[in-house]
Amino acid sequence: MRKISVCGLLVLFLAGCVSPPVPIPVINKSPSRNIPKAYEVKQDDSIYQIAWAFGVDFLDIAKFSDLKKPYKLSAGQIVYLQKREAKVTALGADEQPKPVIAKKLPAKKPAPQPTAQPEALPSVSFAASPDKWNWPAEGKLIGRYSLDQGNKGIQIAGAEGSPIKATAAGEVVYAGQGLRGYGNLVILKHSPEFLSAYAHNQKILVEEGQAVQSGQQIAMMGSSGAQSTMLHFELRKNGQPVNPMSYLK
Repeated sequence: MRKISVCGLLVLFLAGCVSPPVPIPVINKSPSRNIPKAYEVKQDDSIYQIAWAFGVDFLDIAKFSDLKKPYKLSAGQIVYLQKREAKVTALGADEQPKPVIAKKLPAKKPAPQPTAQPEALPSVSFAASPDKWNWPAEGKLIGRYSLDQGNKGIQIAGAEGSPIKATAAGEVVYAGQGLRGYGNLVILKHSPEFLSAYAHNQKILVEEGQAVQSGQQIAMMGSSGAQSTMLHFELRKNGQPVNPMSYLK
């Protein structure tokens, strides 16, 4: 997955040489979002972590901040989350408007703890012959996708330390614990359209930039950032959360 033909870079292009560059949004790019103009980078922050937290496209951050691949950041660096306005030459240097700079990532609410379901929910297990989108963990499905209830994914309860596996082949674009409410989090990029996220892991077994195969173990189930041992799993298409149940086989 990591090695794509020279006519299609993983991050920038759709498959095929004639396709134009396509940004890969991280979450919904709604005009109603209230995000700061800029952010002051903290130790160990990554561009993907910042993009996921503020709900912006990491390629936009790179463009607005004049960052080049591999998007290395350093503590104290200012990155821009919105397009910088042209300087107003009529104003003196002391009169130039200064952007609002966020000093910390926005707090994330923990994944909602599922309540008792009126109907029995199925147990899930890995298919003998993995399909395109495979279940990421074995266990009991204890929470369903519901945007009305603020749940952007599903929750699977299982044994602590049990395998968390890549739902499809892809590249690790984030691995860490910088986002509150997600615990130890892994984000995979599968295509210009799809990202998947795996939260509350006990231990992460992959690194950013690593290519993984479908069904490869990427983490161990845990309860980091949660009240019980479970996997919180999200699937996002073109930046927007979608129901994983519509894809998993």
